[in-house]
Amino acid sequence: MDIKMLPISATRAKLLTMMALGGACFTLPVSAEAFLCDATQASAQELPLLASSCPIGKGLWGKQQPRGDQSTFWIQCGVLSKPLSVDEAKLIYQHISTDVWAKIEGKNARCLIGPYQDFSTANKELKAVKKLQPYKEAFVREVVKGAPPVVEKTKLAPAVVSKSSTPKAATPARQSTTIIPPASSAKIEPIKTVPEKAAAKSDKLEISIRRELKVGNLHFKVPYLPFSDDQFYMEYDIPWNRLDFARANHVCQVLGMEVPNPQQWQTLLAADVMKSHQWPMYLPYWGADNSALFTSGRVTQTSGKSLLNVMCVK
Repeated sequence: MDIKMLPISATRAKLLTMMALGGACFTLPVSAEAFLCDATQASAQELPLLASSCPIGKGLWGKQQPRGDQSTFWIQCGVLSKPLSVDEAKLIYQHISTDVWAKIEGKNARCLIGPYQDFSTANKELKAVKKLQPYKEAFVREVVKGAPPVVEKTKLAPAVVSKSSTPKAATPARQSTTIIPPASSAKIEPIKTVPEKAAAKSDKLEISIRRELKVGNLHFKVPYLPFSDDQFYMEYDIPWNRLDFARANHVCQVLGMEVPNPQQWQTLLAADVMKSHQWPMYLPYWGADNSALFTSGRVTQTSGKSLLNVMCVK
């Protein structure tokens, strides 16, 4: 079900797959360990639009080095009269490992590539982007952890653009970030994944269990709703649900479980089995109290409206 166009990043292929299947405007979380901000994508022909207050930091000019040791980076590829279309962005995708986004600022649309967690990677890909005729003026921006958002006056940069709509940006999701200390090791008991159905008390919800694992006295499950209208994305060539916090809580309650708290999440991470057992890892998971749980161990408090992975525990 993946869309094959050019050797673009896996992230973009997943986003385009969702749009081809869904065809409606929805919210996409931009995942980077340093922050979590929302974006919207109206169609498969348009780039996703970053939320208006998603941090993009300040420019690094010439031989300037990063100012922070836990910074996140963007490549600014221009300030345009309209966002690039997906077809126009294909030229960039051949030279990068991340994604191309637009951010509406007044009457202009800022073109951004990223996010990057490593300055050397951002700088390397900047050099490749600057070799492209429309993007010779591209440069790296640094988001220093804890720095306030930057508001800049923009200038129009030359680039080929096409007509595209500009959907309203989603409400920003980022609030605060916490690092959870490592948990002690526990006995791991892999469970063979067997599809299972559970009927909700109120709405006959059908749930298939995609992944299942016991670590010590904790039992983890990754549910999937095969006959619902809920959003999903593709990873390992199969769909995984992306739900808001209320929906994720409801699904777990139907299973007699709950979304994990940070300590339970850290116990699962310490088992170091998610990647080898092909658990979905591209998006963060919902955790207790509207928290977004990253596979890096970072826990970010966010709104309940983002659409994230779902895992249940008991």
